[in-house]
Amino acid sequence: MKYVLVVPVLILTVYLLTNLYVPFAFKGNMIFIVDTLLWATIIPATLFISKLTQKRIWQTDKTLIQLATIIAIFQVFLTIFMAFFMGFGKNANIWTPTALTIYFPYLFIPFLATEISRAHLTQTMSKHKPTLMLLLISLFYTLIIPTMPNYLNLTSPLAIAEFLIRTFIPTLAISLLATYFAYLGGFPANLLYMAIPTFFTWFSPILPNIQWQTQSILTVTATAIGFIVLDAAVKPLPTKRIRRTLKKQKSQLPYWTAIALIGLIAVWSSTGLLGFTPTIIASGSMQPMLNPGDIALIINAPPATIKMGDIIQYHTAEEPIIHRVIDKYEAQGSLWFITQGDANNAPDDPVSERQITGKAIFTIPKLGWVSIYVKTAFTEIISFLINNITTAFATLSILLVASVFGVHRYRNQPLRKLRRRLGR
Repeated sequence: MKYVLVVPVLILTVYLLTNLYVPFAFKGNMIFIVDTLLWATIIPATLFISKLTQKRIWQTDKTLIQLATIIAIFQVFLTIFMAFFMGFGKNANIWTPTALTIYFPYLFIPFLATEISRAHLTQTMSKHKPTLMLLLISLFYTLIIPTMPNYLNLTSPLAIAEFLIRTFIPTLAISLLATYFAYLGGFPANLLYMAIPTFFTWFSPILPNIQWQTQSILTVTATAIGFIVLDAAVKPLPTKRIRRTLKKQKSQLPYWTAIALIGLIAVWSSTGLLGFTPTIIASGSMQPMLNPGDIALIINAPPATIKMGDIIQYHTAEEPIIHRVIDKYEAQGSLWFITQGDANNAPDDPVSERQITGKAIFTIPKLGWVSIYVKTAFTEIISFLINNITTAFATLSILLVASVFGVHRYRNQPLRKLRRRLGR
């Protein structure tokens, strides 16, 4: 017990140094390097103390590893799914050789130190009053993670309210689930759960670009569902029926992986990274060739290769338009195109080659109506939740807390029975 406070004190010291001392004592890339070195000290110290106190933070269960992977993929997928209706944006991280050398260790080492120390503290401090200790550990890591904003900036009630809804509550929800995975499955389980969405955020060339209110609701929803999944998987007694259920759950991982890959391909195609972009036809200006609800596949095409009769997509100040080219000419050193919808009576304004995004090569009839209906439904739901965000968060928080205590109750029931038997 004499080593219990060593790791949290070390973490708190590093946190204070990296936030209050390093930014003022160093400049430029030295800030990243010193921060990385300070967080790196936590890793060997935690491993040494774990070995000294005989804490098996590496011991885990395959079922929990698979559950952590599935829940993490689902969390990413849920955000990606919503981004289909709200849009994507380019990742701000540009991984040049210099960035990989300096900036990646600055991100990765604190992340690794956090998860290793989380597993150690969970295994060390959760023997007595585990529910309370798991909550305190989750709260500790929520408050001191390296990405948490400066608390000194929270100077008004509005800023505090936005911080709680935008950052604190979603981060605490994720921390709770990660800590519980560390409690049940050791370091490998909580590492997988945290690493998958983290690495997606770091390395995906495009990321969901959705409102922070929506992102907060999705995060809390995904973690609440994660606890419910654990509630269904972690049962008090290892009966044959439960073992059969767990075997069935193990076989679901390849399907979830396939779904994630399909979702990733769909995201990349929607942003043009695969060389084509699916576009839903919203109007009847190109009937009968293209009808509302059809999906047109747009490929990147150099303006010089576009001929009269081709169907092209170009951007205006209001929205993208898909019309047929009826004429082209060169003026002022650039190509210009005259387009017209097949069902329209008059041509459009001249289109510059800089406005063109590509030309249509293939059409999938009516499939776009699914997206239109789903988008309308989700837009209405999210609009309602954002307009009633306090009620939404209260409901989700109650669901999350109920799930946490439900999982904990089931998990600890055999242990309490065993203790009563041993007491006799």
